[in-house]
Amino acid sequence: MSDNNIIEHMFTNKITIGVTGLSRAGKTVFIGSLAQALLTADAWSERRGQGPLSQFGPFERRVFQCARIRDDIHSHLPQFPFRSVRNNLTGQDTKWPEPTEGISRLVLDLDYRSRKHKWVKTDRHVQIELVDYPGEWLVDLPMLRQTFKEWSDDLLRLANNDQRRELSSRYLNKLKEIDPDQAFDAEVTGSLSELWTEYLHKAAANGLTRNQPGRLLRPDTMRHSPILRLAPLPDTLQDSKLGKGMENRFEEYKKKVIKPFYRDHFKNMDRQIVLMDVLRILELGEPAFNEMAETLREILASFHYGKGGMLSWLGGAKTTHVLFAATKADHVTRGDRANLELMLRRMLTLVDEYNNLRSKTSEYKVMDLASVRATEDRMTVKSPKREILYGMPENETSYGQWDPGALPLDMPPNWSQVDYKFFRFAPLPMPNARYEGFPAINLGKALDFLIGDDFQ
Repeated sequence: MSDNNIIEHMFTNKITIGVTGLSRAGKTVFIGSLAQALLTADAWSERRGQGPLSQFGPFERRVFQCARIRDDIHSHLPQFPFRSVRNNLTGQDTKWPEPTEGISRLVLDLDYRSRKHKWVKTDRHVQIELVDYPGEWLVDLPMLRQTFKEWSDDLLRLANNDQRRELSSRYLNKLKEIDPDQAFDAEVTGSLSELWTEYLHKAAANGLTRNQPGRLLRPDTMRHSPILRLAPLPDTLQDSKLGKGMENRFEEYKKKVIKPFYRDHFKNMDRQIVLMDVLRILELGEPAFNEMAETLREILASFHYGKGGMLSWLGGAKTTHVLFAATKADHVTRGDRANLELMLRRMLTLVDEYNNLRSKTSEYKVMDLASVRATEDRMTVKSPKREILYGMPENETSYGQWDPGALPLDMPPNWSQVDYKFFRFAPLPMPNARYEGFPAINLGKALDFLIGDDFQ
């Protein structure tokens, strides 16, 4: 390392930020929008309090100067496709980018001028590494404390409930065809895992979230690996050769898939943001809501950083800040955005009634968020005037005004009285986004919570 690099390293504060969320929560759009906001911050230098970085303290105080993407760091590892995401949202035919599948990274150097001493200004750097990883992998964590029998009984009971029975029927019927003397071989395990994976994808598409093993949904580099030929078995098969082989594979999956992810990646995050698509769960109704609550209750064990938490059991963690964000805040009217945040806050309270998360995390926050605004706020012309949204739902062909209704204030909601309609808005044309960043709601506020105190 050269002398200049040594000096630069001394004045660089390195922060790893984990970005996660279940399918369609908006991870890809969040990372792309955040990076673009930092890269184009100079466009708003004379318009403080405006733009995507408004409420980001170092920007508002004129401490933050500029950002640069560091493609040379972790160049041998999968990189977050920032330029592709940006181009999808800034091209002539704007469209939401394709979701990422596994772990990817984006490293940015943020230059700022330290004003620690009144008469001395020092150029310093904050280097943030955004680590994008699937929330589906978090759902696997409870498996570490289960036996194969407990896991199988739990998942097959779930597969037989009213919401899942039809989705899992092909797998359940296949189980009935298996001879108790069936050997443990690649053909039968491959057939079972294929049908189980098909069922998990159907469940996820219907907004159901307790889907294990998570790697069957998001295999990343393990696609087609024998270790993923894993599926639960009923009591009648658990003592067979097939059952014993599947039990060994279950233990192997915990040892070689789940534990390495938490030890090598998750526990090394300095900060975490968890994106939650509360509105989609509200649209899907009570069964999806109840299952999300149970999934969230299990996932929260992943964020118990103190003594006795899952991560301390796995070897500790250094995470200090955890942010839960209710995404798509632009899909509700302006007056309802505080209620969206309140809904998520109350949902977290329901599943963490003993405040384990709050007591074992140094900094904890809940907020509403729209990483890229797909709507504009409007008012009706005729009385009684009310707030509405202007945009284009994905199944429409023109822009117009839309009334999504009001969010319920109770948690859990009175489902018979829910009057909210979820419109899947396509992105608006954003010709200036390449130079000014994307319009957003609370993006700068989220960034300020995650790293605002690190610009000293």
